[in-house]
Amino acid sequence: MNNKCRRHCLTFITIFMIVLTHCYTASAQYTRNEFHLPDVPGYITLKCDFHMHTVFSDGNVWPPVRVEEAWQEGLDAITITDHLEYLPHKRDVNIDHNRSYELAVQRAHELGIILIQGIEITRDIPPGHFNAIFIKDANAIDKKKWQDVMTAAIDQGAFLFWNHPGWRQPDEIPVWYDEHTDILQKGWMHGMEVVNYCSYYPLAFEWCLSKNISILANSDVHHPTGMIWDKTTGERRPMTLVFATKRSAEAIREALDARRTVA
Repeated sequence: MNNKCRRHCLTFITIFMIVLTHCYTASAQYTRNEFHLPDVPGYITLKCDFHMHTVFSDGNVWPPVRVEEAWQEGLDAITITDHLEYLPHKRDVNIDHNRSYELAVQRAHELGIILIQGIEITRDIPPGHFNAIFIKDANAIDKKKWQDVMTAAIDQGAFLFWNHPGWRQPDEIPVWYDEHTDILQKGWMHGMEVVNYCSYYPLAFEWCLSKNISILANSDVHHPTGMIWDKTTGERRPMTLVFATKRSAEAIREALDARRTVA
């Protein structure tokens, strides 16, 4: 083999190794860590997380990253619920309350993740923070009074649930205020987080049962999930198991309304 052929051969081998390395890295990076939970008769078990944040509020990742994390971690459905009122990155990103959903929806379609549009209503206690999911236009929900915010969300057909009910309470023990009674009686409270991130609220669990609302567990993640949960030990984010009739957003909503959930 002459020197010219040898150079060509070495160049080809180098290119081949670069391509092979790139393909291996991409494959390793985008491997779905699938895990199986049993279905119950008549339903399929969907793994869901209905509470997380991006740079469009106080999170630290771009919206499609949340979709990729969920796919890698074996989830079926998620909701990005950036804060409606708390926007510490507003100098860095154009605050359109629909934008995080718009940026994530194409990646969700590509990966087969059910992406449900949502927003977090961020008010002091009472009433505290609520998530409105299954909304259609987050910008139209942005109102001055929290009562008007909830009314606008309900008018869009939202599913509303109380987030981290022990937030800012002594020993994280939830407190039920008159405002919560009013919200419940108006039919605006459809569920409650029994688990948020690493906090478990036994009293919230009792309230869900006694008040006949859905039990939820969500991550409320702000940082990249790889910085929080140790995948090598099998540690996972909290999630809500939804027993749905089929794999769709509509079926998830029907199951939430029917309270077929597990934290």
